[in-house]
Amino acid sequence: MEGLLTNNLVAHYNLPAATITNWLIKTKEIYFEIEDTNTGEIALHTNRGLGMGKFSNLDALNVTIINYDKFITSIQDEPFKNGRKRCDILLDSNNNRYFILGEIKDRNILKKHTRINVNKGAKEQLLSSLQTILAVPEIVTYSTQKAIKRCCYFNKQSTSPATLTATTAFNRLSNFYPDGYKMNKPDIEAFGFDFYEYTGQQTMTLTN
Repeated sequence: MEGLLTNNLVAHYNLPAATITNWLIKTKEIYFEIEDTNTGEIALHTNRGLGMGKFSNLDALNVTIINYDKFITSIQDEPFKNGRKRCDILLDSNNNRYFILGEIKDRNILKKHTRINVNKGAKEQLLSSLQTILAVPEIVTYSTQKAIKRCCYFNKQSTSPATLTATTAFNRLSNFYPDGYKMNKPDIEAFGFDFYEYTGQQTMTLTN
């Protein structure tokens, strides 16, 4: 996937060659969490509670986690970058299973209107990223091979999606939807992707 970004995406948009280091992590850990650090880097943790996006990988799939935000930021073309929303990460399994776009936060958003605004912003970043990468024919071909394609909003703090009632909110949410909550987002679904929210202890399960 990294070559599709540094070669095909750059060529498609007639951009200068990207100069970037330390922008991806490869792992086959059976459990890991991803943190978006204050320095703009991504970190991988195998201890619980340190990251924002949580993943169970009991089949030990080979996974590549790409710092997509850092990649876009590294491109030396201001008109291309100006105002272009971008998600934090891309996660790609080295088989035909997973192609994931992820926005990861650690936000305490208890008030309903704040939660809706934050979720709306995350969804817009994911949709914009999807539109950017799927304008590249080679990435479309690559993603079509994947069985599971998702845009995911991960929030370390326990919150409740706007469509759920207070009785299923916060700490109880993981019991009802341990593998995330699928939301209806037609503009994302039009690209063949599903939209999921993960909050608190909700964990994305990766399987063969």
